[in-house]
Amino acid sequence: MTPLEGKVWKTYVSVEGGYNRWSLPYFLKSYDEVITKVGGVRIFDGEINHEEYERYHNDAQYLGEDGSIGYTGGKIRVYVIRRMVGGDIYIQLTGNSASGKLNILQEESFKQTISIMKSDRIQKDLEEKGKVILYINFDLNKTSLKPEGQKAVDEIAEALQGNKDLSIAIHGYIDNLGSDKHNQELSEDRAESVLKALVSSDIDRSRLSSLGFGARNPVGNNDSEEGRAKNRRVELIKQ
Repeated sequence: MTPLEGKVWKTYVSVEGGYNRWSLPYFLKSYDEVITKVGGVRIFDGEINHEEYERYHNDAQYLGEDGSIGYTGGKIRVYVIRRMVGGDIYIQLTGNSASGKLNILQEESFKQTISIMKSDRIQKDLEEKGKVILYINFDLNKTSLKPEGQKAVDEIAEALQGNKDLSIAIHGYIDNLGSDKHNQELSEDRAESVLKALVSSDIDRSRLSSLGFGARNPVGNNDSEEGRAKNRRVELIKQ
């Protein structure tokens, strides 16, 4: 398994009337013909073994169960359609005696559309509004800060150093992809990670607290990537 970035579309495929009308060979053959007809090339046809699953599954971003492919024992076909412009397209197929699964990814590098809020704005909003919403970049499905995330934390530290009377609660939120337990734990750990980074920047621990809220209280639509990006946030609350 190789990580790729881009737009993802996933679905189950079934036949009206039940599994007795379903044909896995027909499903695979149909997609093989249409993909190769438009220039697609099959690059893998095999099974995901236990060792490979253990290697990648903890780091793979969870994109919801609808059409998920990538479990131990799963037999998958992978195709790629190479394009001069617009990003290559990767297609995964798998199925069983009752239904099929189809995943399509249009490769595209992540584009950051959210700018880092500067310390003076953070300090002003905390003092006047009592709350600030920030978008802090973490490594995929982890609590470690990316370089851009560390820059955002540096701005928070500078804001707190500018007003020694400010104390804040750090509230972590993520999108709804993943189980409730996973989301809760990840949001708590990310909020705590920001707290520890601030302490490392000489902010007194007594001025800080952290809480995680999982996917609760969304500010964006979780049905779109843009909305989920808004929900992956950190809120600073004046105490």
